[in-house]
Amino acid sequence: MGCAPRCFRRIWRRLCLTSGGSRMAAFQFNSDNGAPVCEQVMKALVNCNRGIEVAYGADQFTATLAQTYSNFFERQTFVFPVPTGTAGNGLALGAITPPYGTIFCHEGSHIVTTEGGAPEFYSGGCRMTLLAGEHHKISPAALEDGLHRHGIGNVHHMAVSALSLTQATEAGVVYELDELHALSEIAHTAGMKVHLDGARLANAMVRLGVTPAEMTWKAGVDILTFGTIKNGTMNAEAVITFDPEIAKILSFMHKRAGHLCSKMRYMSVQLLSYLEDDLWLRNALQANWNAEHIAGALRPCAGVELIHPVHINEVFAILPPSLLEALRNNDIHLRPWNFGSKGQGVRMVMSYCDSTEQIQRFEQACREHGPSQASTLRVHR
Repeated sequence: MGCAPRCFRRIWRRLCLTSGGSRMAAFQFNSDNGAPVCEQVMKALVNCNRGIEVAYGADQFTATLAQTYSNFFERQTFVFPVPTGTAGNGLALGAITPPYGTIFCHEGSHIVTTEGGAPEFYSGGCRMTLLAGEHHKISPAALEDGLHRHGIGNVHHMAVSALSLTQATEAGVVYELDELHALSEIAHTAGMKVHLDGARLANAMVRLGVTPAEMTWKAGVDILTFGTIKNGTMNAEAVITFDPEIAKILSFMHKRAGHLCSKMRYMSVQLLSYLEDDLWLRNALQANWNAEHIAGALRPCAGVELIHPVHINEVFAILPPSLLEALRNNDIHLRPWNFGSKGQGVRMVMSYCDSTEQIQRFEQACREHGPSQASTLRVHR
């Protein structure tokens, strides 16, 4: 950039500011996506980088994926590595939703707001039926009402095809197992398949203290996007299904979409390393623990409003200007977040590797700000 024309440098700076590139780097607790690759995963990548392997998923590492994940989920499992969660959600939903179908999902879900129409693209033209719900959760009553209003089997409407749930939701709140069971039963009765967006599935499992099987197929999930990047890997997510018929469809879509990578071993070894020695569990426990420390520091502070319950590694809050200033004085700058009618606040996302020193500085700033009266803090439950 040093020898670029001056006008180009101005354009580049403007683009960075517009996209949030330079600003985002300055925020603390900005996103778990920004965390480094976990040392165990990086070592696995280096160790697999030896010798010649058969390309396009026929290597020795990819060959063990299905069995390793079948053990993890306690039943036959079909695994399709992808480099991003958007690719995973698009492929998963495209495999269970025809072009004339519709996906029922929360109006604030990631597939609606932040994935550039990937499900519509991968399905060849499906639509989404949007449902509302507190903390970005769909209730069984809301799903039943939505299906009633939409109609089932009416050729003048899009065919009801899939229900997509996010665990944990974009508000960092988990579905309890009985909620997943109830929603899946309604969906299956209507002839729909159930998809789970598991970008932070490990954090949700830690919160609920459940097994992978209990969280997924035992709760009625047909297909899921299994997230690992936010919890320690570099560029490996997985579309996972327990249905051999869906797996047949995915095998062709996976290739056609350009995700059957020639050097698949580098993605597969990340997915394998993620499960070894319960790395997924240890990292998620740490990230959730870090978030609880941050929330614990905020709760006594005057004027703080926690917008959503803190279930995983995300904290959404409205902070008074005096506390924001105290944090800035401790060199902690937080990412602004718009809460609509509630106003402007912040979103904080903790990772497995947040430094103890940074968390202690946050706690110190909260102590300096001073305690609240018992009635000051509002927590939305």
